[in-house]
Amino acid sequence: MTDRGLESWTEGLSARERVREIATTLTQPRSVEWVREEAQISSWQTAKDELDMLVEFGQVHAIEGDDGHTKYAPNYQLRYFNEVTELINEHTRDELREEIATIQEKIDEWKGKFDIESRADLESTLTDDGLSSDDVRERNTVLRQWECYDDNKRLIKHALELYDDARTLYPEENDSSNSSVSLGQ
Repeated sequence: MTDRGLESWTEGLSARERVREIATTLTQPRSVEWVREEAQISSWQTAKDELDMLVEFGQVHAIEGDDGHTKYAPNYQLRYFNEVTELINEHTRDELREEIATIQEKIDEWKGKFDIESRADLESTLTDDGLSSDDVRERNTVLRQWECYDDNKRLIKHALELYDDARTLYPEENDSSNSSVSLGQ
């Protein structure tokens, strides 16, 4: 369903580029056929060749599926390092430090609101007598957000630890003082 004003995501991309777009954003192992369909290409062999090339370059992993056929899975390690690199290249040290403070402020707010000391403490309150279903749902939502914040803090911590070394490797990337991208979710 495309109108004149609404371009398809495939507009201007070759078949191989579409396979790469799909394969590098996988969230779970997928077959060649699944990738081929998502990339909106007709040639199974083109999809297979491009996926094999991505495996060769470490962009994705080839694993044996439950059905005995090869599936292509995300390379989570590479994604993690790419996220750390993106934080370093797109934010100043001060921005990263400020984001950690913002995250911690929210976590401290939850600790006070629920009278707890940790995420595990909050999770243990889910079965407390007297909690309404809305209270349990609110705590589940907070738990998911807290987990995301913990992940973000870990990423930012690694970015700060590697910041100087990474910046010296790519000095042309050093001017991120104008960055204003929010790191929070």
